[in-house]
Amino acid sequence: MPAGSMGERDQANCDSFKIMTSRYGIPVTFDTFGGFYHAGCIDRQGRKAVLLLAPIGYEELCTRATWRVLAENIAAAGHACLRFDYPGTADAIDPVDDPEGISDWFVAARQCMAFLREYNPGIELVLVGQGFGASLAAQLGTESPDVAAAVLMAPVVKGRAYLRELQAWSRMLTERMGIGPDPLDDNGYSVAGISLASSRAAAIQAIDLTRATQSPAARILLVERSQISRDGAIGSHLKTLGADVSSIDYAGYEMILQDPTPAEPQLGTLTRIVSWIDDLAHLPTAGARVPARAPGPARPLAGPHYEELPVRFGPDEQLFGVLCQPLGRRPSAIAVLANSGRDYHIGWGRAAVQQARALAERGIASFRFDAGGIGDSPASASAPAEVLYSDEQIADLRHAIDYVEKLDAGPIALVGRCSGAYAAFQVAVQDVRVRNVVVINIMRFVWDPAETVAEALQSAHRTIGSSVGLLFSKRSLRRLLSGNLRIKVPLIFVSKRLIQIASSIVRQIAAVRPGQTLYSEGHRRFQTLESRGVRLAMLFSQGDHALGEFRTYMGRKGAQLRRYPKALVSIIPDADHNFTHLGARARLTRVLCDVLAAPSSSTSRG
Repeated sequence: MPAGSMGERDQANCDSFKIMTSRYGIPVTFDTFGGFYHAGCIDRQGRKAVLLLAPIGYEELCTRATWRVLAENIAAAGHACLRFDYPGTADAIDPVDDPEGISDWFVAARQCMAFLREYNPGIELVLVGQGFGASLAAQLGTESPDVAAAVLMAPVVKGRAYLRELQAWSRMLTERMGIGPDPLDDNGYSVAGISLASSRAAAIQAIDLTRATQSPAARILLVERSQISRDGAIGSHLKTLGADVSSIDYAGYEMILQDPTPAEPQLGTLTRIVSWIDDLAHLPTAGARVPARAPGPARPLAGPHYEELPVRFGPDEQLFGVLCQPLGRRPSAIAVLANSGRDYHIGWGRAAVQQARALAERGIASFRFDAGGIGDSPASASAPAEVLYSDEQIADLRHAIDYVEKLDAGPIALVGRCSGAYAAFQVAVQDVRVRNVVVINIMRFVWDPAETVAEALQSAHRTIGSSVGLLFSKRSLRRLLSGNLRIKVPLIFVSKRLIQIASSIVRQIAAVRPGQTLYSEGHRRFQTLESRGVRLAMLFSQGDHALGEFRTYMGRKGAQLRRYPKALVSIIPDADHNFTHLGARARLTRVLCDVLAAPSSSTSRG
C-alpha cells in the first residue's frame, strides 16, 4: 500500500460516512504555533479524538512524513485527529526570551486537547506520542479523565539517557558528514543543526516514567524499538499501575532516523497502531453524543516583524506551504523556497524558517512549501517512487509560483539548495514569471539521462577534502592509533568520488540528444536566463564538490561567467554542503538576503 493511502476497510468507512474536511488535513493555528486537523467521519460510532504528540529535533525532521501518513490513516478510519508543532520548533513562532524548561510545550498540548474537545464534544481522547512526545503523552494522560488510551512509540523513559543519546547522535552525524562539532553549540545536544536549549534539556533530564504513580490511561499500546530493550521497563511499570498494556515492535525505527531523504513511513507499524485505535471504538463509552463542529480558517501567526499563514494549495489543495510576509508593509518581492532532498519545508537545521523571517525583515515575502511526497504534502497518484530530480517536483514548484503570483507581492524569486537548486534552476529557465533565481550548492545544471538519482545523492553530504581531513585530523589519528576509527568508510568514499569525477568529465561530452551535449545544453539554459534578464546567483560552500559542476561550465577560474553579466557566484566559508552549523547558516542567510534585496541595477559579482 503506497504512503498516504488507505486500506480497503478504512476507505469503506469514509465512503459510508460524511466527510467534514479534506483527507490531507486542514491547517489550524493557535497563539504561537499551528497544526493540522482531520475531522474524520463525524457519524462514525465509537469515534475517538486522537492527539499526535511529535518527537523533537532531528527525530521530528526525519518522521514528519510518517506523522502525516499516520494522521491521514487515523482520519480515514473515521477518527478525529490533530497534530501540531511545539512552540519554538518547526513552523512555530520562536519565544522572545530564552525558554524556561518545557512548560510552554505542556501548555500547547493542553490547548490542543481543549481544541479536540471543543470541536468533538463528548467523545474520548487518545494520545499518541513518539520519543519525547510519548513522554509528554504519558504525563498529560494522568491529568485528564477523558483520555481513554495512549500509544507510546519509542518513548523517552529516562531523560538523562535520552540526552546521552542526543550527544552520541550529534557526534555520529557530524562524523558521517565529515565535519566537527558546532563551535556555537554550548551543550552538545545539537543534532543536524537543530539545537536544544539548556533550560529545555534540564527539564527533559528530570523525566523518569518509571517513577510515575498513575497510568496515563486504562489502555496502553507500547511501540518498542526493536533493537533497544529499555522500553520494556516502562511496560512492566505501567502494568503495576493497573494499565492494560499491549506491545508491538517499532519495525523500521532505526531506518527512519538515518536521514530524512531515505526515510519512509513504516506502513506495517502504522497500520497496527491504527487498528489498535480502531478497536477502541467497539468499547462502550460514557456520555451523550453531541454533533461535531468544523473549525474556521487558520489565522496568521504574528512574529516581531513578520506574519505567517499556513495554506493548502495546488491541485485538490494537496500541497502545503507557509506564506511569510513583512508585518505592516507591502513586500518588495517574494521568494519561493524549494525543498532540499526530503527535508520538509523548515529546511535542514530549520534553515528555511530562519531565511524566511530574515527576508521579511528586509521587506521580502517568502513561501516555503513541500513538493508532493515530502513532509506535509502527500504524493499524487501518478508520482514516481523517487520524487527528487523528477518532473513532478518541478511541476509542484510551478504550482507554488501559481499561488504566489495571485498575491501580487512583487517580482518572483526561486531559492533552492542541492536537489532543490536543480528544480529552481529548471523552472527559472522554463517559466517567464521568474525574475531571480538563487541556487545553493547545485549538483546538476543539466540532468544526465545516464545517471541515477541514487548516484547523485550518494555523495551529497561529504567532499573529498573533508574526508581526507577527517582521516588526518589530530582527533582521528588518535582514534586510528587506538583502533577506534573506521578508516575504511572515508577511504571508500574518496575512491568512489574520484571515479565519479572522472565519469562526470566523460559524460559532459556525451549527447543529451542527437547533436547536443550536456555542456552545450547547460550553456543554452544559462543564455536563456541571461536573455530574459533573470538574475542568477550561484552560492557555494567553500570547497564543496558542487563547485565541480560550476567549473565544468564556467572553467576552473570562472572565466566563462563573463558571458552572463546578470549571473554571480559567491563562496561561503566554513560551511558544509548542508550548512549544518549555526554560524554557517547565518552566513548563508546574510548572503541570500543581500542577493535578493539588491536592486536590479546594482547586482554585484564576486
